[in-house]
Amino acid sequence: MSGRRPDLEFFTSVKAKEVKFGKVPEQGKRKVTYYGEPGHETEVEVEVENIPEEPEEGVVYRDVKVDWAVEQWVVHPAEAEDFDADDVAEEVEQRRRREAGEAGAD
Repeated sequence: MSGRRPDLEFFTSVKAKEVKFGKVPEQGKRKVTYYGEPGHETEVEVEVENIPEEPEEGVVYRDVKVDWAVEQWVVHPAEAEDFDADDVAEEVEQRRRREAGEAGAD
């Protein structure tokens, strides 16, 4: 993202002498979902050693390694391509009304 350092960087690595899939993960089902505001852009990189792209059920894979890295950038509404100041002002006003309603409910 525009050469800016990520606001969040996370890396983990897992090694195993043996892995056997009782049920093979479905292709396209592997995803990580992030929620929250403000918006964000995320890049995820996964490197796998000694496990094929489409593993087989019941097959033992040896000396495996999985590296998982994520980088995330917070995107301020003013940086978004579809930025509209009126939309942001309306969203802020709606949020204030909701918060005022929640505070009055106590």
